[in-house]
Amino acid sequence: MSDTNPIRDASTEELLAAECERYEERTPESAAMAEDLRELVPAGVCSTFRAYDPYPVHAARAEGGSIYDVDGNEYLDFALNNGTQLVGHTHPTLEEAAVDQIERGTLYTRPTDLIEFAARPLIDRWDAIEQVRFTNSGTESIMHATRLARAYTGREKIIRMEGAYHGAHDPALVSKMPPLEQAGPERDPRPVRESRGVPDSVPEDILLAQYNDAESVERLLRDHGAEVAAVLVEPACLNLGLVEPEDGFLERLRELADEYNVVLIFDEVKTGVKLAPGGGAEYYGVQPDLVALAKAIGGGYPVGAFGGRREIMDCIAADLNEGVATGAAHYGTYNGNPLALRAVGVTLREILTEDAYDHVTTLADRLADGYRDVIADTGLEATVKSVGSQGMVHFTDEPIRTFRDWGHVDEEFHEAYWFGMVNRGVIPHPHDASQQWTVSVQHTAEEIDAHVDAFADLATHLTAAQQ
Repeated sequence: MSDTNPIRDASTEELLAAECERYEERTPESAAMAEDLRELVPAGVCSTFRAYDPYPVHAARAEGGSIYDVDGNEYLDFALNNGTQLVGHTHPTLEEAAVDQIERGTLYTRPTDLIEFAARPLIDRWDAIEQVRFTNSGTESIMHATRLARAYTGREKIIRMEGAYHGAHDPALVSKMPPLEQAGPERDPRPVRESRGVPDSVPEDILLAQYNDAESVERLLRDHGAEVAAVLVEPACLNLGLVEPEDGFLERLRELADEYNVVLIFDEVKTGVKLAPGGGAEYYGVQPDLVALAKAIGGGYPVGAFGGRREIMDCIAADLNEGVATGAAHYGTYNGNPLALRAVGVTLREILTEDAYDHVTTLADRLADGYRDVIADTGLEATVKSVGSQGMVHFTDEPIRTFRDWGHVDEEFHEAYWFGMVNRGVIPHPHDASQQWTVSVQHTAEEIDAHVDAFADLATHLTAAQQ
């Protein structure tokens, strides 16, 4: 993966332009497909996040730790579909089970023993989960968890962290990394709607705190505690690359939730089973009241789940009292479909074993240490974070602990890094500086070293552009 197109002493703008030009030379079929697809679906993609300039890599197939594009290029894949595939691509154990299940049926809308097969390992991994319900995505899991918290408490407001991502339903699209010039003061953030079509009334029920600032949560509870149903937080913030909780932050949230009788919800859609077998709750030693899950629990199949304390989960009901529901509604034709349940059970019972976690953690540490060595050798201004299977490089020496620190990140510089890595045969993480890499159970030490070698080849150009 050597650099066949050296770029010496280029500015960030020049380096990015050169890497994008090289990218277009390597991917003409992706360019052609992008043009065709834009005629059929908006922006040529099925999720707005997947669209970027000049056009995304268009996939042909994937296997193990690699993905192949329509131009025949192979990439070592550390994006892994937004971190969904901790198991890697087309894991043979999972694929064999999926084929068998397809032959048995992919949708029943009736209970089966597969519910227990999928639910039991989730209950075993999370102390907080006594009962669980299945959904089809992380967005649905968060949506239902917050509805359940409102039903349980009889209150409507949700405290969440500015700059956090919690899915694509309306309340989640408030202050998801808003422009700082629109966000107002740090101590009193102004709710900013990301999308047209989100009703004006939605931000009224969202109260914004700062990640790693328990005092900001406490202020909101002092002022609005009687109206607050829940505090919603990722145990580690994975919408800012990778920001871990400072000592005492999650513990203080647990104390505040108990003090004010609000529901503590962990959004473990991205951290679940990826930081530890029991996600961020296990890794950081703090248990919430409700947990929202998706992505890696299903090994790449579309599935989500939410679960928690029995007394809260018991609020899920379809009972009617004079035509009014007395419980929290949870419906969905595809909820708990047998193919998804089979995938969850096989992933958690047979693939993500203790040995698998040892393997992933060892490789993730190897990757992070390799990045740190390259950074030290080249004098590049950058910091590397790593926890469990997750990691990220930020090209700044300034610490990032809250959303308001995001201004330290030069996103154009990171874009040059990302395209430079892709041109060297590595997709380092999902496109965007706010994301993180995932090391899968199918990656090898040799592939980790190839990733580091690609970064070393690029780092000299990055250092020159940083001067």
